[in-house]
Amino acid sequence: MRLTSTFTVLSLPLVLSLVACGDDGGSTPPPPDAPDTTPDIGFNKPEKPLMANDQQGGNWVELGPANLSCLNTPTDDVATTEEITINATVTDFEKGDPVPGAVVTVFKDQAIDSPEGDPSTADSESKVTLTLPAGTTRFGYKMTHATALDTLLLNQVLRDPSTTPQDVGEIQIVKTTTAQTLAALINVSRTPGTGILAGAMRDCDGNEVSNFIATVSSTKGTVTHVDGVDNYYFSPSVGLPARHNQQPAASANGLFMSIEMQPTAKAYVQVWGYPTQADVDSDNLTLIAELETQVIADTVITGSYEPLRTSN
Repeated sequence: MRLTSTFTVLSLPLVLSLVACGDDGGSTPPPPDAPDTTPDIGFNKPEKPLMANDQQGGNWVELGPANLSCLNTPTDDVATTEEITINATVTDFEKGDPVPGAVVTVFKDQAIDSPEGDPSTADSESKVTLTLPAGTTRFGYKMTHATALDTLLLNQVLRDPSTTPQDVGEIQIVKTTTAQTLAALINVSRTPGTGILAGAMRDCDGNEVSNFIATVSSTKGTVTHVDGVDNYYFSPSVGLPARHNQQPAASANGLFMSIEMQPTAKAYVQVWGYPTQADVDSDNLTLIAELETQVIADTVITGSYEPLRTSN
């Protein structure tokens, strides 16, 4: 499964501070050999450096170290100089089936509540036609359907900002049954009213990245896990989320999701990893990607992730 295209940091141990104020009969520290009861939220340090991968003949092939040469360099985004018509096909996130009747709007940057132009309803072949105004660099889609959770696809960029019309391929909506299936696979019952964030991480060459960890933070550039967050990575063989002990970091397909978060107007989806083996050895965990977004109740927000860039 491939989503349509778009963290040096202090080490991140979880520290438990126990303060004793005299012998008042209160709690005492656990013995050194006591089991760790800290909940696993899928944010444990990877054991390997970031690697690039490509799907070849239905199988994932490791290509070598992930190309991070564009990390923290100026963005090369080019804005459209005229109105661009885009054609897309709406499909189901899990199986890739067409979803006729889905209603799609497009918006610039992250202006979710300010759609550009009229909505487009997917026809019998699940195709939609939308219009982006001149001056667009990054944009997103909002997809709705009676059988699906509202689904947003963020951080999109046109392959050619000067050609109209152009086909952008598939954009994926998450059906309600799919959301239930994904939760069941990891032995979790989704809490109504919470939000889901998901994405695919690629390197500077556009190849999927493995061995990263992801989370959703309330602070930019540093990790402050939002309340309730639980992070999962997808199996490379079946393309579906796996439990923490089965997939502790991202697999070759670069897919991840964060669930069980309360709605908030601002949050930061973050991707962290070790760029090289030397970084693994020295525990130099680095912020590789970050995207500001919202957490919206009963809504899936997906996105394309790439190495952090600076403004021109």
